[in-house]
Amino acid sequence: MTERAPVAALVTEARVQLRVKKDRAHALELVAAADARLAGLDADGADIYASVASLWLELGDELRSEHRITQAIRSGEQATPVQPVILGTHKLFYAKLLRAQQRFGDAARQAGEGVAIYARGVDPESPELARLRAFFEPFLAHTVTPDPRSVVGGLQAMAVRLCSVATGSAAEIHSALGIPTNPPPLGASECLVDAGELSMASVELRFPAGTLTRRDLDDTFGPPNVLPRTGAFASHVLNYDLRTPGTPARISLFARFADDPTASAKSVLLRIDRA
Repeated sequence: MTERAPVAALVTEARVQLRVKKDRAHALELVAAADARLAGLDADGADIYASVASLWLELGDELRSEHRITQAIRSGEQATPVQPVILGTHKLFYAKLLRAQQRFGDAARQAGEGVAIYARGVDPESPELARLRAFFEPFLAHTVTPDPRSVVGGLQAMAVRLCSVATGSAAEIHSALGIPTNPPPLGASECLVDAGELSMASVELRFPAGTLTRRDLDDTFGPPNVLPRTGAFASHVLNYDLRTPGTPARISLFARFADDPTASAKSVLLRIDRA
């Protein structure tokens, strides 16, 4: 089991290098070293996970930041006793990260939960609680649909990462994704991981109406294969073949449309096939 002190020392020195000495290269080396040691950290590591998440975000790596802040939240939820101010603060950090990615529904949920949890640990008249409520109020009201370019870019990044999958196991798929599937990423309302042998394993994202159109997909992935419909009321399905040279897998992206394929997609399935 990893001891906290060496990891904490790396985190502290990384902060100094990044925020005081402005040495991003050295800070990156230190954060990467701290991150590599987190696998063996004990369950009571919420503060360390959150510190690493904050540093990754400052270094511009939102993916690693999200991975570590969700670990911080899980660790905080499992702590005995739960520390509401710390857990609430971690959820609010996550809310800001999600909102920056235009994942407004997820951001609203984390913000609402974060403020409510934080409130359990402070006086109801606390000025800080009032400030947090005012700051996060727009998060709760913001329901703007994510930018389609951001969604398609996220799908492309997921496809590239999934090309590293060799067996199709659930653990391998989640590790390759590197981000939580709950809450669903990219503004999706649901994310389903189906593990199994290659060509049977997949990741499916179901989107609210208006999130993504065929044009958004075509502009990034090129012309699709239009699959035959299986009946008069069957969905329209478009297939895009995505490959990354030298990887064990390729991704077949299937976009499903309830009506005309020029309308918005209701789901996107990333099937993991052998390269």
